[in-house]
Amino acid sequence: MKASYVSTAAINFGLRNSTASMQRTLPNLQLETVTGRNADSGLALGSKTGELASLRHDISVIKRLTDTNDLVSVRMRTSQSSMGQLTAVGDNLIEAISLVLGNNSQKGAVAITAKSGIAEMTASLNATVGGVFVFGGENSDAVPINDYEGSPAQTAFRGQFAAAFGFPIDSPLAANISKADMETFLVSAESDFLSTQWAGGMSNASSDVPDVRVSDGVTVKTSISANEKSVQKLMFSTILASEMYNSQLGDSALDAVGKYVVENVTEASGGITKMRGTIGLSQERVERASAALEVKKSLLETFVIDLDGVDPYETAIQVNSLLTQIEVSYSVTARIQNLSLMQYLR
Repeated sequence: MKASYVSTAAINFGLRNSTASMQRTLPNLQLETVTGRNADSGLALGSKTGELASLRHDISVIKRLTDTNDLVSVRMRTSQSSMGQLTAVGDNLIEAISLVLGNNSQKGAVAITAKSGIAEMTASLNATVGGVFVFGGENSDAVPINDYEGSPAQTAFRGQFAAAFGFPIDSPLAANISKADMETFLVSAESDFLSTQWAGGMSNASSDVPDVRVSDGVTVKTSISANEKSVQKLMFSTILASEMYNSQLGDSALDAVGKYVVENVTEASGGITKMRGTIGLSQERVERASAALEVKKSLLETFVIDLDGVDPYETAIQVNSLLTQIEVSYSVTARIQNLSLMQYLR
């Protein structure tokens, strides 16, 4: 009978290779335990890898749309808030004028209210979200409304007044202007302001408001343009009150201005309220679109888990088992290394 043997070096080498293999496997199992999906999806799924890539692409598209919708919602809330401030300016102006009609001894209060209103309107119409001007239309990178004080629009308005009456707006001779002459001037001044002075000195906005895609086949307008007629009329009325109630106009002419401003502001505020309603409908559409996208994303994520997911409990058991095997391998290797003739002879 022939005896056979295996050297301790061979056993040690075999254990070393086995341990190295387990050490290479361990990080992947630990990663799968943490992420809940295959460490190497391509290796695990084979021909189904393309299906997984398609699902993840669809989820990525939905996330981009959802992020867009979040930004769109902020823009629309800002738009609503700013338009609310515009109507508040109009309400304050009407209240101030109503208190002095027929008795203009406190006309200075109207001038102050109007001047403050111009500043508030300018600030509201120049609102930004994420560095984009909400009321700029397609020209969203430029300030929509310029300051009125010292602007070409102010120069043009005062020049038009001087041309119509033969003296500047702050002249004492303004006290002699009749109600009829003032009413004629107001119509002409508004026409010029809306058609020429607005685009030439007040506004840098585009009248075109871009549509934003919030879901498949669904687009909405997130705001309005500062060039909307109602916005222009409100601004003109506020400027008119600021200029005229700071002049030397007589009571009859000033009352004509007051009534004209009140009528214009009432009309403009009604138009702005309608636009707020339109934006409100867009907000509802965005909310519904976002909710539908979330449902779709959840469904796709379920498909991804079914395709690429792993059982974290089973994987954890495999990790623990592998760690145990590695520890045993280390222990056996250490013992084998001590099995030598020199060690025995000692």
